[in-house]
Amino acid sequence: MPRDAESWLADRGITREVVFDPAAADDAIADDEEPDGAASAVPSGPSDDVPTGAVDEGELRRALAFVRRSASAAPQAEGRLRDKLLERDLAPEVVAAALAVARAERLVDDRAMIAALVAERRARGHASARLRRDLLARGFVEGDVAAALGAVEPTDPEAEAFAQARAAAARHRDVAPETALRRTVDHLRRLGHPDGLARKVGREAVFADREAERTAGR
Repeated sequence: MPRDAESWLADRGITREVVFDPAAADDAIADDEEPDGAASAVPSGPSDDVPTGAVDEGELRRALAFVRRSASAAPQAEGRLRDKLLERDLAPEVVAAALAVARAERLVDDRAMIAALVAERRARGHASARLRRDLLARGFVEGDVAAALGAVEPTDPEAEAFAQARAAAARHRDVAPETALRRTVDHLRRLGHPDGLARKVGREAVFADREAERTAGR
């Protein structure tokens, strides 16, 4: 298991994400700007990974330059890259060819990226609702996201939420019970647990923690 999702992605040639801002990434990449060696990086002939047919070589270079620069700024979903390329008035066949090269270079691998990100975020305690929201916001498709989440769905979501609530309640023993409850519930909401469940297990956790502390102090 990798240290975290971004390290896993970095092993495949994708730079570790620091702060992901799609707008900033777009602004930083000029349409016609190509990194050094971009032209030589374009395949000289057809391959199994690149769609055959009439593809303008100059446009393909421009598309590949954008993909490589954009992917090096932050790991991105293939769908997001496709949308950005089409917004730059590139022909669909050019976009398809550029993304095929990106897949061959392991610059994009949606299912592997989703699996790694889910494993990392689940380790942090993120609930399925937040994971789904965050992954869709990154541009991944619903089917791939649903499949990845289905493989790690907890058998008892309430027990999982209660365990997280107990840990949060223990961190707030030095404040009034109502403050501890509010902070615990807010923590569970940020993890993506539904409001009703967050309130229910939050109350139970704060009570259980205070009762255990009171009993231990006797």
